[in-house]
Amino acid sequence: MLSRSRWAEYRTFLEAARNLGYGLVSFEDWLLDGPKQGPMLVLRHDVDQHPATALKMAAVEHELGVASTWYFRWRTASGPVVDGLRERGCAVGLHYETLSRQALAGNVTDLAGIKALVPSARYALRAEIAAFDARFGPCRTVCPHGDTRVPQARNAWLLQGQQPGPFGISVDANAGMTGRDLDYWLTDRSRAEGAWQDAVDPMTLVRSLRSPILCVTHPNNWCAGPSLWVDRAARGVLGAPRGAVDHPTWTRTGSDDPPI
Repeated sequence: MLSRSRWAEYRTFLEAARNLGYGLVSFEDWLLDGPKQGPMLVLRHDVDQHPATALKMAAVEHELGVASTWYFRWRTASGPVVDGLRERGCAVGLHYETLSRQALAGNVTDLAGIKALVPSARYALRAEIAAFDARFGPCRTVCPHGDTRVPQARNAWLLQGQQPGPFGISVDANAGMTGRDLDYWLTDRSRAEGAWQDAVDPMTLVRSLRSPILCVTHPNNWCAGPSLWVDRAARGVLGAPRGAVDHPTWTRTGSDDPPI
């Protein structure tokens, strides 16, 4: 994990897409406002670790006049980071893991037991979204996050078949993809040398004018390896701040537990 940062690579990719005629649009806008004219590169970011890296990636986009969509786990939800993104015109939402967290807390690993948790997890998710809104401003969309420790627990179940209004949102990111005419789902992967999932070449995609392309990235995969390890070490030495709400070392990954 001693890799160099890849911000210049990300900028080059966005510039190439724009020069080829792509519209660079926020995932939330694309999801809620419908299809756009011309080839589209739809930008979504999941902040799973090291929240300070979100501002690094957002700075690249902002210089190009681009605003995107960012989903934060409770452990990465930082007031200063979210504020910095909103100042750049970005959309922000909760990357929820309510069901998997309840399964882990209760040591529930069988599928039947996990599904029995769904009603209580849905109730808890409503409270989590309200808490997120209160601390970080309103979010129109949310997105489920997975947990490899309990892969049977699919957080996406919580909003499947549910009306979003009672949860305080306009749409769930996964549910909103149903019926969408998406051409390609492009995502990064966590590797020291930097790579895209399935070894795809993003430049080949945009040169072929594939559209719409959903580009899902994790900013911690693009930072320098030492930067990521410093963040992890700080959490190990200093502990996890409760709820990751404004605290002096806001670059540090926080707690998995929602502040409710």
